[in-house]
Amino acid sequence: MIIKLQIFAMLWGTYGFQLIPRIEECGLTCSKGFLCKTQISSDIFNSFCQPAPVSLSHAVLRSMKLWTAMKCTDGHRCSLHLRIKGTLHLHENVRRVEICSLSVSTQKSQCVSVKVSRNTHVKPTGKKVKLQFNCFEVSAGQHVYVTMRTIPNYCGVQLNQEYYVEDCSNSDVGKHIPSCFAGKLAYEVDRAKHTILLNISNVAQSVDYYVRLCHKRFVCEDVGLVSLIHRNDLVKSISLPFTQLLPCLCIEAWPAIPDARRLQMCPFKNNTKALWDDIIYNAVTQTLTWEAACPIHVNVSLCRLMKTSDQCVDLMNSSKTAPEKVKYSRVDAHPRLCMKFTTKRGSWVKCPFTRGNAQERRVSILCIDEETLMNRTFQGP
Repeated sequence: MIIKLQIFAMLWGTYGFQLIPRIEECGLTCSKGFLCKTQISSDIFNSFCQPAPVSLSHAVLRSMKLWTAMKCTDGHRCSLHLRIKGTLHLHENVRRVEICSLSVSTQKSQCVSVKVSRNTHVKPTGKKVKLQFNCFEVSAGQHVYVTMRTIPNYCGVQLNQEYYVEDCSNSDVGKHIPSCFAGKLAYEVDRAKHTILLNISNVAQSVDYYVRLCHKRFVCEDVGLVSLIHRNDLVKSISLPFTQLLPCLCIEAWPAIPDARRLQMCPFKNNTKALWDDIIYNAVTQTLTWEAACPIHVNVSLCRLMKTSDQCVDLMNSSKTAPEKVKYSRVDAHPRLCMKFTTKRGSWVKCPFTRGNAQERRVSILCIDEETLMNRTFQGP
């Protein structure tokens, strides 16, 4: 029976089914026989420590433990709070205890100072005071750094601990915390107006939302402004202007809450042909350059377009592989000199020196499963 219970406990913790303890109100509690009061701490000078008195043991603060608690109103609107426990041994040179929580991602901190005094109506047992504070609000998945130190701040008399708040993969957090309600995105492209019409559904109705377009590289970089959508306007379509439907163009939406989970979709990732137009020829330096607007693994080569067919034959030793930029030197402009771009999805040919513009001749090969579909387009005389 004990083995079954242990296995159940392991599965319960591993797969994120554990419940977060509930609290009705946040606050401070301390051991019987003592009175504790808190106030917001903003004394920057307490960051600097001073030598501890000889009579003060470094163990005056002990046993700091951290948990997550959940506070809900109306059964649905819930928030996460950090539950901090610790033990203080009373000493004449310690006036208060300062507790701080630092968000590692935002570097924002919140601190309180705790004053402990004896309750004249209840006789305390010894000088050991157990403290519990649970009013620091945190976000799902947040990485925090918690400190507990004395006031005055004595060097070496401090407790430190890192803590990771349960994220949205925890079923209890995912069900009750608004930042986990990423919702669903639906979109329509208006090519005539160069706008994307966005609809957000299945979201928390009590929260505003941010939406944006971004180019996905190492991170997703803003394209235009980030729009704040008021909670009452979430039923309406949101219009996001774009310049070009590039394969790295993504749509993001997230609740207007610190460290909220973002919902991202990149619906144009197969539109790689939009990348091949950025060919520049410098007639003075005779350099032919192509630079991708999005990172892509592509093989680029120069080729000669045949007179009798649309076939473009690769020039010897011209093949190059680069994620974003390719440059050829000492290039003579010729109507049948072209650039060929090859990815795992197929090959495209662009001829920048044909009469008119670079769009007059194109040969594309699209690979569909095991079959190859040849789509040839020829325009011009």
